[in-house]
Amino acid sequence: MRRMSSCKMVVTVSCCFVLLSLALLLPPLSAARTRALSDSELASIYAYGFSTFTFDGGLATINFNNLTIRTFTEIESMKTGYYNNGTTTGWDNDWTNVSLGSSSSDLIAKGIYIQAKFSNATDGTTRQLDYFRIGTTSLTGTITADFNSFSGTIGGAGISSSRTALGTATMTSNGAGFYLEVNRTGSSMGYTFQWVNATKTP
Repeated sequence: MRRMSSCKMVVTVSCCFVLLSLALLLPPLSAARTRALSDSELASIYAYGFSTFTFDGGLATINFNNLTIRTFTEIESMKTGYYNNGTTTGWDNDWTNVSLGSSSSDLIAKGIYIQAKFSNATDGTTRQLDYFRIGTTSLTGTITADFNSFSGTIGGAGISSSRTALGTATMTSNGAGFYLEVNRTGSSMGYTFQWVNATKTP
């Protein structure tokens, strides 16, 4: 397969992720009308932003502060990053028989965010995108798969690898962060999955 295929897959997964999230959040269609609220009604309403945007030191971050996603999803095959990394031509990640959560316990992500890091951020002629991340500040639950190829880190389990076959395993998170990173350069170049703290069994 060509590299473009993996790029399309990531874009498709990201778009599906956002669309699914919106579908879960939007209320059902119903008839409605506008009316003025009284002062006492207005005084009892508290609201704050659904999302925030920051840009600091070349790091742009969109936080969906109050978004929580719960899922039990089974995926037959998931692959990211097919290219020559200077050593081999293959997939950064090749997971099959993937289960996000389980039939008895959902995988729960709280505090979704998107980040983009730029070098020379203030110079329009030399500015470059260094990496892109989509993740959560708190992941609770399990991800099980046949990890035919794994690139990334599993903090707490002492795993940091590039295109390593981990076999069939379950990663369990208890509220620590998790993200997918697409990195242009450096030791983390490519498509990597990063568990801030998780356990691996077996």
